[in-house]
Amino acid sequence: MSDYEFPEELLRAKREWFAVAQRLEEFPLRPYTDSAGVEHRAGSRWTPELDRQETVLRKRFRDLSIEISIHPFWETLNGGTVAARMALREAARPPIG
Repeated sequence: MSDYEFPEELLRAKREWFAVAQRLEEFPLRPYTDSAGVEHRAGSRWTPELDRQETVLRKRFRDLSIEISIHPFWETLNGGTVAARMALREAARPPIG
């Protein structure tokens, strides 16, 4: 139980933030060429469609991060913002397992 009464839209945004982060973690590793011209992960399952999906998800993740960080709720606190942000994280975190 949290000591804070988070607005529903803030909780929703943080829950979606976790969901998007999880989806991004499930992507295969992107292949790349280093500065010496050596290719890494050339045999990965990376496709142009995965590239498109990752771009969309990264944009959504960034937008949610901004939405959460500038939410008016934070202005209502009289100190303790870090503790409140950690409480939001715990309140919105999906169950493990």
